[in-house]
Amino acid sequence: MIDRQTAFSNALTEHLDAIARRDVERFARTLHHDVRLIGPTGSIIHGYDDAVAAHRGWFAEGGWVFEPSVVWSEERDGAAWALTNVRYSTTQGLTRFLLFLLFVKDGDNWKLIYDQNTPFTNQHP
Repeated sequence: MIDRQTAFSNALTEHLDAIARRDVERFARTLHHDVRLIGPTGSIIHGYDDAVAAHRGWFAEGGWVFEPSVVWSEERDGAAWALTNVRYSTTQGLTRFLLFLLFVKDGDNWKLIYDQNTPFTNQHP
């Protein structure tokens, strides 16, 4: 029998690691078909194809380092979420943001259905 918490923890790690390693195919496998992503400026990406296309472009840019740290996670029947504190380094400098990730059960797998990026106004929280 698979431990539910371990299964979600593995799915969360897989998703975050796919981003950090710029692996778009691996990232795509973590997404729900009806995913919604809210960017730091309030922009909305809706749907699997658009989310994969946006990340394919971002991953191809390179020159950045994505370092998430899980602050809080929780799992309930059919849904699980995590709040991460992200250090994001580029050639222009360091930014920090909170990234809220909501996963839902899709068959036997956890899939990301909602992602919201909230930038810190104070870059040194």
